[in-house]
Amino acid sequence: MNPPSILLDHSFLTAVADSSDANHDEAVAVYQRLIDEFVDDKCLLVARVDQLAAIDHRELFTSVDKVHIARQHRNAAAELAGRTEIDPDLALTLVLIHRLRFRSVATFDTRLVSYDVGVITSISPTFVPSSAPRNFVAAESSGDQAATDFSIEGGQVSN
Repeated sequence: MNPPSILLDHSFLTAVADSSDANHDEAVAVYQRLIDEFVDDKCLLVARVDQLAAIDHRELFTSVDKVHIARQHRNAAAELAGRTEIDPDLALTLVLIHRLRFRSVATFDTRLVSYDVGVITSISPTFVPSSAPRNFVAAESSGDQAATDFSIEGGQVSN
């Protein structure tokens, strides 16, 4: 079974790379935990190729796989942005989350909290501070259920 993929969005990548960013300290702490999870084969780290290219210190993200954006993704995002008031860049991220079935995203973009994806920073109501066990992953349930916290131990998911 493949480990879950965690999407690192532009706001998170920028916060890790830019020491003057207001979220830098938290982003570095979260990123270190994610790297530990990656090394232990408990998750894969991914980011949009265009967002990675926009970061000055790309060497920080050598463990991050690139998500290439296909024309079908851009078309779906344009259609979504056209029929809603969602920003086109956010629409593209939402299309990728849906189509590639990401369950978790590391972000400081508060707009993503209202969607059915787990947010792994303090902007999420299910965020666990760095004092939590190292292999903790927060994920939101779908439907009317409240958010659920999952711990991944030895390849088994328990709550």
